[in-house]
Amino acid sequence: MAVAMFMRWDGVTSDQYDALMERLGLDTNPAPGAVLHLATFTEDGLEVCDVWRTEQALQSFLENRLLPAAHGLALAGKPDMRVIPLHNLYAADPDTIDRLGMMSVPAAIASWAG
Repeated sequence: MAVAMFMRWDGVTSDQYDALMERLGLDTNPAPGAVLHLATFTEDGLEVCDVWRTEQALQSFLENRLLPAAHGLALAGKPDMRVIPLHNLYAADPDTIDRLGMMSVPAAIASWAG
C-alpha cells in the first residue's frame, strides 16, 4: 500500500539539505519505490512530504541511504517522521511532472533557464 511520509527536521538548513541531496544522487540513482518528494523550510528547519509505493521501500531508503548520508554530513538532531497510508494523490498538471522527469526542481529550473 502506498504511504505518505511527513518529516520535520529542526535545525537543518537549505545548504545542508542541498548537500544531502547531492550526496544521495537521486537525480541519477532514484530510490526504488519513491513516487514524489517535496521539501520546504520554516524558521525551525526542514519540512518534507514524500509519497512511496510501500512503507517497506521507504524504510529501506531511510536505513540504507538517507540516515547514513545524513550521519556522514553530521546533521544535528534526528528527524521527526510520520508515515500514513496514502488516501489520494492528485496532480493538477501531471504533464509538468512528466517533463521534469527524474530531476529535482533546482536542476529542472536550471535546464529551463538554459
